[in-house]
Amino acid sequence: MELIKQFAIIFSIYSISDIFCKSLKLPIPANVVGMLLLFIFLITGIIKEHHIDKASDILISNMSLLFVPATLAIMEEYKYIKDEIVPFIIVCVFMVIVIMVSTGLIAQILENIFNKLRKGK
Repeated sequence: MELIKQFAIIFSIYSISDIFCKSLKLPIPANVVGMLLLFIFLITGIIKEHHIDKASDILISNMSLLFVPATLAIMEEYKYIKDEIVPFIIVCVFMVIVIMVSTGLIAQILENIFNKLRKGK
């Protein structure tokens, strides 16, 4: 029952963000707004980590399954991108590197900020 409640919280936040994005016609995807909303709720304490920890662990451990539809779509539409496959792969590799570097740098910056805040207390 606890797992159902945790998934309900996560999907409710996504649904709220989806309605919000569609009603305001925002150019930002609803899942990005949902992640920001969840982050704000966690930071402010509206939602505690234990409210979503098990469901989020399940989602993270099965994350590779979430990429299967996108991969299949690319394979299905290969005939349209076969002439552009080299630039496509170069862009994909470049973006993976950019995302890894930026994620690492942001994590280090946040860790330094939180360490300074902890030492100040």
